[in-house]
Amino acid sequence: MVEQGDIIKIENISQKALVVSKDPYNESGHVIVCPIVSGSPETAFSFPISEEARVLCDNPRQLDLTARGYTVLNRLSLANLIQVIDRLQSLLDYY
Repeated sequence: MVEQGDIIKIENISQKALVVSKDPYNESGHVIVCPIVSGSPETAFSFPISEEARVLCDNPRQLDLTARGYTVLNRLSLANLIQVIDRLQSLLDYY
């Protein structure tokens, strides 16, 4: 099972992804991820995780990992995960 904050590589998808959904949800085999891209310009809803890679917080996706192969590559630090989820949450806040 993947955990919130894991950076994963999904079979047949060229981009890496960051798992942003909470662990109890991830236990279902479904996850919510944000893509990690390189070479993308900085935006208000992206977050740099290295000099060449950014998490696109405004592009979340739900994936069924029971239907796809995946590999856990790394883990994002808690401080950076908080920054990513704050950006994602700001898209869903109400007035």
